[in-house]
Amino acid sequence: VKLLVFVHPDDDAETKEKHITRVKRLFTAARRNGLEFLLEIIPSKVGPVDDDTSATLIQSFYDAGVYPDWWKLEPFKTEAAWKNAVEAIERNDPRTRGIVVLGLDAPEAELAASFALAAKQPLVKGFAVGRTIFGDAARAWLKGQMNDADAVAQMAERYTRLCNIWDSARNEALESVA
Repeated sequence: VKLLVFVHPDDDAETKEKHITRVKRLFTAARRNGLEFLLEIIPSKVGPVDDDTSATLIQSFYDAGVYPDWWKLEPFKTEAAWKNAVEAIERNDPRTRGIVVLGLDAPEAELAASFALAAKQPLVKGFAVGRTIFGDAARAWLKGQMNDADAVAQMAERYTRLCNIWDSARNEALESVA
C-alpha cells in the first residue's frame, strides 16, 4: 500500500490531526491485511523546507504509531537533510525496509545531484521517479506529437540513463567507504 501525503511541520493543529488520523487508519488496515506500507511525504509542496523538515515529519508519524515498511522521500539537496531523515528512521525502526527517492518531475541533472547524496545512505535502496521517466513522452503523446514507438523508446532511454546514474552514484559511494 502506497500513501502520498502533502504534509508540513508548520501545518495547523487540525490539519496535522487529520493527516495523522488518515495515515494511521490506512497503515492499520495494511497491517491487518498483511500488506507492506509505503509512506510518501512531500513537504516542499506545502511550505519551505530545510535540513530538518522531513526528519521532523518522519518523527511525528513514528510518534503516532505509524511504522512504514518503506519511506518515499523527496530528492534532498544536502547531506544534512539525508543524514537527519535516515537517523530519524533508524532511531525509531531499525527493521524498516528502506527509502526510495521520489522525483517530483525533476530534471535529470537535479536527480543526479540528489542521487549522489542519497546513494551514500545504505538505507536508500533506489528511486521511483515515474514522471521524470514518462512525463515528457506522455505529454507529447497525448498531444499527438509523438507516436507509440517513439514514446516507448524515449521512456526506455530515460529509465536506462537514470539507472546508470543511480548505479554510478551507488558505486562511487561504496568506493569512498572502502
